[in-house]
Amino acid sequence: MPHPTIYQRDIEAYGRFTSSQIQRLVVPVDAGFRQALRAVVTRLDAATGALIEARRRAAAAAVAAPAPRASRRGRADPVAGARDLMRRLVEHAASRPGGVALARDLLQGRTLATVLRGRPAKLAAALTHALEVIEQDRRRLPDREAWAAELQRSREALEPLLRSVRKTRLARRTMTPEVKAARDAWITTYGAAKLLVECVLRLHGKVSLMPEIFDDLADATRARGATALAPGSPADAPAPS
Repeated sequence: MPHPTIYQRDIEAYGRFTSSQIQRLVVPVDAGFRQALRAVVTRLDAATGALIEARRRAAAAAVAAPAPRASRRGRADPVAGARDLMRRLVEHAASRPGGVALARDLLQGRTLATVLRGRPAKLAAALTHALEVIEQDRRRLPDREAWAAELQRSREALEPLLRSVRKTRLARRTMTPEVKAARDAWITTYGAAKLLVECVLRLHGKVSLMPEIFDDLADATRARGATALAPGSPADAPAPS
């Protein structure tokens, strides 16, 4: 059976590697099994391709229409608005007596260009931090209330876009019924290929080749070796005298 450490992200690589290794290492071993081995390679390739296609369709479906930055009714782009607000706030802070330190605090020690290049989530975090900074010491910015209100409005304007991004990422990580069915079919085919290959190799005393054909077995073998060599493992215990 497939080792439980076969993760979704590894299936494509495992499938292609195993197909190639069966053709290279196992098909030449026994002429009587060549047709069966080639048939199982064909089935494994088909199962791998089907899973790739299912994942592609699931990813495409998960990419919902992005939340519009600029409304068709003429509302401002919230990302552009947030960037403009941060720029104006930092420039205004820096123009005041002793304002260089305040500007540095607003930017958390980064450059303005770096903050403005950030993704919407990073930009929203920058707005939240800026709001906290000007709330902490009201003396540093006499017109703090107006800036605080503007920062709050800008942060709220970004929220629909942030929710859309989070929803899309969650959908991409969720296994759809189609992907699950394709994965189950791949696991079944991979397991069948393993049984057939083991049968052929066992008949010829070459079972030791299994980890060179099935990467999950190679991973399990490496994990066992690492455990055996770990300090304090039985392998480290002194031999009885």
